[in-house]
Amino acid sequence: MRFDRFVRHALRAQFQGLPPRDEFMRHAIDAGVGSIALLTLLTVFSGMNLAVQAFGTFSRFGGQEMLGLFCGVGGIRELYPVMAAIVCGARIGATLAASLANMQISEQVEALEVMGIDPMRRLIAPRLWAVTLMLPLLCAYADAVGIVSSYVASVYQLGINGGVFISQVRDIVKFEDLAAGVLKGVIFGWLVALVACYHGYRAAKRDGAEGVGIATNRAIVHAAVLCIVINMLLSALMYT
Repeated sequence: MRFDRFVRHALRAQFQGLPPRDEFMRHAIDAGVGSIALLTLLTVFSGMNLAVQAFGTFSRFGGQEMLGLFCGVGGIRELYPVMAAIVCGARIGATLAASLANMQISEQVEALEVMGIDPMRRLIAPRLWAVTLMLPLLCAYADAVGIVSSYVASVYQLGINGGVFISQVRDIVKFEDLAAGVLKGVIFGWLVALVACYHGYRAAKRDGAEGVGIATNRAIVHAAVLCIVINMLLSALMYT
C-alpha cells in the first residue's frame, strides 16, 4: 500500500468514531507509562548537561546568571519535546511496527478481513490515538523533569543563585512556550504512530521473521528523521 493511500485510510478510520477501548487503553498505557522510566533517566542527565554546557559558555563573558533563561527557553521550546519524540518515539514506534508486522506476516490481518472487521479501524486507529495523546503528556513531563535537573545542576554543582534561576524561568518562560512544546508533542506523536503503523502494516509475508526487523528498523529511522525535520519547520513558523 502506498503511503499516501495509507494516510487517507488511517485518517478516515481514526475519525470515524471512538477507537476500540481495549486496544486504545493497552497502547496508551504502553506508550505513556512504559516510557516514563527511560524518559526520566535521559531527561535528568540532559537537563544537567544543558546547564553545565551553557555555564561554560556564559562564564566567558560573565553571563553565568543567565542559566535560568537559557535552560528554560531552550529546554522547553526545543530540547525536551524533540528528545521525548525521538527517544520515546523510537521505543513506541518499534513496538507498534513489530506487533503489526508480526500480525501481517502471520496472516492475522487477513483473518480480521475475513471476519468482516476493518483492520484499519481495529488496529491502526487505536494506536494513532494512543500515541497522539500520550506523547504530549510525555513532553510536558520531560519539561518539568528537565527544568528541575537544570536547577539542581546550576545551584548545587555550579553555584548559581537558586532564586535568580527560578525568577528567570518564571519571568522568561511563558505559557506560549509550554503550549508550543505540547503542540509539538501532539504532532510528533501522530507522525511517529503513523510511520510505525505504515511500516508494520505493509510488512511482506515473503520476508518472514526478517520482515519484522525490517519494519522495525525503518519505523525508528524514518520517524526520528521526520521529527527532526518537522521540528525545524515548526520552530521556524513559531519563533520567526
